[in-house]
This record gives sequence, structure tokens and C-alpha cells, in this order.
Amino acid sequence: MSVETAPPVPECEDERIQALERYNILDTPLEVAFDRITHLAATAFGMPIALISLVDRGRQWFKPRHGMKDQQTARDVAFSAHAICGD
Repeated sequence: MSVETAPPVPECEDERIQALERYNILDTPLEVAFDRITHLAATAFGMPIALISLVDRGRQWFKPRHGMKDQQTARDVAFSAHAICGD
């Protein structure tokens, strides 16, 4: 798999997006509880970056991010978009 390859769109895309939207979490402020998770993950694995990404129709948005300033990337370059399809 190459991140340069645009990920396929899963058959259940509409349902997945609706479920994501029900959480009302996209574009919300940073929260301490989520920040703790990414800090713990980065520390436990000795990594400079840890994040939790939420993939909507056009982007990958990072709710918490440790060691990274960007809050989002385009979906077509999102590694997480490949994971959704199990590639």
C-alpha cells in the first residue's frame, strides 16, 4: 500500500459519515481527556507524534494531536482513509 494511492471509498460511506456526524465532534475545541490519550500513546511508544483522526468526506481531522501543529489534512493523502477500507 502506498499513501500516494488515493484510498477507495467504502460501500458504507454514507452510513459511516452519518455516524460520525451524530457525535458532533468535528471542529470542536481541544479537550484535556483526548490530549491525555495522545500524550500517553506518544510517551508509551517513544514517538514524537500521536493523534486521533476522524475522516469525513473530504479531510482527515485531528481531534487531539501531540507533536503536530496541523489540525487536518486532505482525505486523499490520509493514511487513516486506507484503514477504513481495510487496505
